[in-house]
Amino acid sequence: MEVAEPHPASPGFLYRESGGNCQACATVRYESFRGKIIVLKNWKFWLGMVISAIALYLTLRDVDFGAFIQAVITAHTLWLVPAAASFMAGLAVRALRWATLMGEAPFNTTFHAMNIGYMLNMVLPFRVGEIGRAVVIGQRTDVSAATALSSIVVERLLDLAAVVLMFLVFAQFIPMDAALSRAATISAGLIAILLIGVGVVIWQSARFEGILAGLLARFPRINAQRWLQRYRDFCAGFKLINSGKRFAIVLLTTLGIWLAQLLVTYFVMAAFLPPRMDQAGLMLVAANLGGAAPSAPGGLGPVQFFARTALVVPFNIDPTQATAFVFVWSLAQQLALIVLGMIGMVRIGLSFGQLRPAKAA
Repeated sequence: MEVAEPHPASPGFLYRESGGNCQACATVRYESFRGKIIVLKNWKFWLGMVISAIALYLTLRDVDFGAFIQAVITAHTLWLVPAAASFMAGLAVRALRWATLMGEAPFNTTFHAMNIGYMLNMVLPFRVGEIGRAVVIGQRTDVSAATALSSIVVERLLDLAAVVLMFLVFAQFIPMDAALSRAATISAGLIAILLIGVGVVIWQSARFEGILAGLLARFPRINAQRWLQRYRDFCAGFKLINSGKRFAIVLLTTLGIWLAQLLVTYFVMAAFLPPRMDQAGLMLVAANLGGAAPSAPGGLGPVQFFARTALVVPFNIDPTQATAFVFVWSLAQQLALIVLGMIGMVRIGLSFGQLRPAKAA
């Protein structure tokens, strides 16, 4: 498979000269000089850093740091054992779902490639890990990187739908502002419309491609072939769910993923606060919505701000205690993903210094 040239804003890619031809190859580090310059000149990087700084300030401005440290020291750490087990189970189910979406990827390789991607997302901007894990799949399995990328798009839409539906469910049981309840209902409706629309587009993909080609032809400055290829890749991702059995596995694993995440949140909460499933659920929804905002790597700032707000505002939980819980909950998972990603690199045979070029199809 010929790997398309990545966008310059994705510094997780380097170019290696081979026989006079430039081939795109994935790497898990920045190019020593050029990559750093690209990042520093990209306005999205600075926007994310500013948003993270503001969110961290809003999260920590009313925290009693003495009480914060005391809350961490006196946490009931025994609850972190079932939390860790739930976390690993959730990752395993995620890998199973991704392998199912791709169809031919072995579970072990998929699990390690996924963790490598998450590790990159924790330490690099621009969510370059999503591209990185797809390229690892393309290099280490018979599945192409393009197919892996298409499946990641499907993953994102499935998770978005799951988060919004969770928001709708918890909004029915948690006393909250009427505007938030309406927002949950409207969001769920919009997700339903989106999924129906996606289904129609996939069903009539050839017809919609013709319409898209006609629209793009009116704008000569736009690279029509690039956008058409993105559309084909998008459709290909959903066409991977080509049987009732695979569709059922994808739905059940999506349910399992978010159940595991809910249990992780509940168990970590029990280490700091009297645990409640409704509070854990609303916090999980808020944190994931916050993580969608531009930010520093790992969603640092917005994740913690949204998660803490979901505990303090509707439930009147002590801000310092809530902040201690949220930071341990989020940063422990991020650290675990970094460690698991490094283990995955060792198991697959990658290094920070070099990664073999993607296999040709």
